[in-house]
Amino acid sequence: MLPALIGFVAGTRKELMTTPESTGGPAGGIKPLRPLFAWALLGYAALSLFFTFLAWVIPVGSGDSFTQRSYFADFADLITVGMPLLAVLIATHVAPMLAGSKLMTLVALVEYAVMLFFGVLVFLVGLGYGFQNVDTASETVTALSHIVFRLAGLGFAALAAYAVLRVFTGLGGRLPIALGRPPSQT
Repeated sequence: MLPALIGFVAGTRKELMTTPESTGGPAGGIKPLRPLFAWALLGYAALSLFFTFLAWVIPVGSGDSFTQRSYFADFADLITVGMPLLAVLIATHVAPMLAGSKLMTLVALVEYAVMLFFGVLVFLVGLGYGFQNVDTASETVTALSHIVFRLAGLGFAALAAYAVLRVFTGLGGRLPIALGRPPSQT
């Protein structure tokens, strides 16, 4: 009776091991959509950056100042920072690697460059509005939290950009300028 039980269990294990490969498993229906998800995440981040830029540049009302718009423009919010990184992870770290993964990482790098450039710019310009009329303790806490969370968002964006840069160079991509090295004389 024991050998029959072992044979039954071993046979069931073999069936369970081969069944997901033959039917595709639960992930079989999603894997063909990976390029669509990756490009959609990159597109969403690009649209978010574009409309944040428009809201920053175009004045809304007569009392709307450039420093006020800079204070409220958030180029490095958590969603916008995370989406390109997630797209690169979907494209490169889920087997098999997608065919356009190098291009996707390049697009993510461009998005992070835009995010960091304008994020630092609006942070610095927005400081003028943030510390204007700070008279009470609650206004001080609000101004301090603005600084802390904007710097944290920019730090997270820089970390994600560095991770994507490492993936990009790991895929054989090269930047026009070697970071940290003097240009070679050829």
